[in-house]
Amino acid sequence: MLEEIRIQHFAIIDKLEVRFHPGLNVLTGETGAGKSIIIGALNLVVGGRADTDSIRTGKDSATVEAVFKIDDPEITAWAQALGIEAEEGRWIVRRVLSQKDKNRVFLNGISITVSQLAELGRRLVDIHGQHDHQSLFHSETHVELLDRFGGLDKTRSQFDQAYHAHQELARKLRQIEKNQSDRLQRQDLLAFQIKEIDSAGLLPDEEETQQVEKNKLRHAETLHRAMEQALNALSDTPGSVLETLGQVRRDLEPLPEIDPQLSSLEERSNNAFFETEALAEEVRDYLKNIEFNPEHLEEIEDRLAEINGLKRKYGSDIPTILEYRTTIGEELDGLCLSEEQVGDLKKELEQAETVLANIACKLAEEREHASVKLKKGAEKELKDLEMKNVVFEVRFDYPSDAGSFVEFRKKPVRLTPTGLGTLEFMFSPNPGESPKPLAKIASGGEISRVMLALKSILQKQSRVPVMVFDEVDAGISGKVAEKVGAKLKKISQDRQVFCITHLPQIAGLGKTHFRVHKAVEGKRTHSTIQELSYDQRVEEIARMSGGEKITKATLEHAKEMIK
Repeated sequence: MLEEIRIQHFAIIDKLEVRFHPGLNVLTGETGAGKSIIIGALNLVVGGRADTDSIRTGKDSATVEAVFKIDDPEITAWAQALGIEAEEGRWIVRRVLSQKDKNRVFLNGISITVSQLAELGRRLVDIHGQHDHQSLFHSETHVELLDRFGGLDKTRSQFDQAYHAHQELARKLRQIEKNQSDRLQRQDLLAFQIKEIDSAGLLPDEEETQQVEKNKLRHAETLHRAMEQALNALSDTPGSVLETLGQVRRDLEPLPEIDPQLSSLEERSNNAFFETEALAEEVRDYLKNIEFNPEHLEEIEDRLAEINGLKRKYGSDIPTILEYRTTIGEELDGLCLSEEQVGDLKKELEQAETVLANIACKLAEEREHASVKLKKGAEKELKDLEMKNVVFEVRFDYPSDAGSFVEFRKKPVRLTPTGLGTLEFMFSPNPGESPKPLAKIASGGEISRVMLALKSILQKQSRVPVMVFDEVDAGISGKVAEKVGAKLKKISQDRQVFCITHLPQIAGLGKTHFRVHKAVEGKRTHSTIQELSYDQRVEEIARMSGGEKITKATLEHAKEMIK
């Protein structure tokens, strides 16, 4: 159950904290007092759409926090998969809306995503508002309601998987057949590019090596002149460095016998001589290998031009070009589907069609079987709600489709993303009238009762512990209102129910009664909520029955309603 909700800076609510109770909780108050705002806050905290316009004027953020006490193994397992634990089945959900920062969601203090919150919210609360009335006018929602009622989740899931698998295979085959010409052109282009790159025989570090070799050839004369001058200075001319160091070495050689401290100088002179001698030898070898070869230089320049041409087409450097070659090679392999592979895909599609057709026919039969039970259950509930002569049924339509691969009852039938053909709820509230679509015949009060009847029978299949009815009493009054209240009270026997109502007949049946009040303090409007005592309930229901002027008679009538 929902134990508590705390709201701060949300719409016209400045700060509100309220604890709720099991059973039927009714919320009353004048129009515009903020009843639906409280339900809107609850919807927000179970994953509903967030809108920063809901933040109270002048505030930077709004916070809604709800405390649920629910011991459900499935919810516990779901939360544990996210690393979230609960003490004694207590779940605290907090959602923060911000004008400046990112909106945030927390479950038991752990940050979660809005999609995760919505998944949890579907397990916690079923909120029924005015838009749900209108959804009954759209036949596409009827199939979902029938599947829920019939407990067809398993078959529907099998159908959805088979349908999507079939659609994907059909898409692949259409793509291959539709783009045959484009595919061949793409193959030719990729084959040409691969051949051009492969024929170049590129090496990852080749460009740098070739560039160095090019520079050496272009500056061969400069290198030769400089190295020849260096060699002459080092060793090949009178008075060279090596000749001078040799003389220094000879001069220092006998001196350590006179002064041992000169040993280090002699050693350093020897090292300088040998190092200079090695340097001169390396210069001489380099000089011998300097190449004067204009033809080789031209070959290198041609090779670098070839590399630059490939870079302009396929990448900024050789490694990028080689990576592109790998990518287009894989793409070409994927495009080169043989006729045998296309044939295999067609066989796979035929097998998928057989599987999908079988499941679609099974689902259609299960829906028809469930519709008989839905008709019986809905009519019983509607008769309890003072619609004695009502007729409710589910009408199925299976349009023929010569191109369909699904045969149902010996004729090809159109397949849709939800199954075979279509279905629609039909309704007749009066004797002698043939059933017609709800949108064409049901009044506001009748559609409210139809929705409540469906909710009443669907809740037996639902494990959601909290149900919210916002304005379920639209268009009804008197004895019908008493029946609606009795129906809500019955639903609340095995789950917590919240109902916003303007009718005293419904409010009187609540186990707990809250009054929402709007007040103006200074220049700001704010909304509050108060749990009513017995005497306060009597006054509130008397006000709802007879207006602001409360008489002894209206008070006594209110007490009777509460009884």
